[in-house]
Amino acid sequence: MATKTTFSINSKTITKVFQDLFDSFKSSRLKVSSKNGQEYLNISLLLAVIIGIIFPVAFIALIILSLIAPIEIAILQEVKEENANQKMIELK
Repeated sequence: MATKTTFSINSKTITKVFQDLFDSFKSSRLKVSSKNGQEYLNISLLLAVIIGIIFPVAFIALIILSLIAPIEIAILQEVKEENANQKMIELK
């Protein structure tokens, strides 16, 4: 038996996609550090994207700097744990 999956695009699904994308940007951070762990920059990813759009030269300079200098660029995302206080009880 074949299953059929349909995906409809309407204002509700488009709004949900943009809201999920915005929430993902809000919970992520851009971190620039050296190989030995010295941190140079740690800002919100949303702020980094806005800076990259307003000042594209800064974005290009960061890419060139990452190719020349021994720095690491990382995008960190905070994951919220649900009910961390719950305990599992095993019954035998």
